Amino acid sequence: MASSMEPAASPGRTRGSLWRRPTARPVAVALGVLAALAVWGLSELVFRVDVRQPAFGPGVPQDLTAGPIVLASVVAGLAAWLALAGLERLTRHARAAWVALATLLLMVSLGAPLSGRGIDGQSRLVLALLHLTVGTLLIVLLARTSPPARSARPRNG
Repeated sequence: MASSMEPAASPGRTRGSLWRRPTARPVAVALGVLAALAVWGLSELVFRVDVRQPAFGPGVPQDLTAGPIVLASVVAGLAAWLALAGLERLTRHARAAWVALATLLLMVSLGAPLSGRGIDGQSRLVLALLHLTVGTLLIVLLARTSPPARSARPRNG
């Protein structure tokens, strides 16, 4: 029986995950953007948090709007996609290497919302949630688009 993520096999076609299709990676990037906007929107509209970006250097904290959220999410998603594609060309264990690399980079990226000056704890929490939401979603969904290690595939014939 096919799971909800796998279409039923049709004659002449092998069963495959929806996350193995050519559209899966762009969909993962788009879902990352939508998830970030949802976290930001909920924090602003429902929880009434005035989310601000921390100041670094001589700058001043600024209100966080949808534009920078979309831009940062798209850039993160495209960079993640590019890194995974590059690893798939370089190694047989691209999925495992990419998950490890992406997880490490996600942890490093948390330094930005947790540092800087001029914002309150609520803004820091929302910024950290934005990083974790987009990063985790990209790690999980993009990993599903990568084939398992070649050495783990059964041989035909």
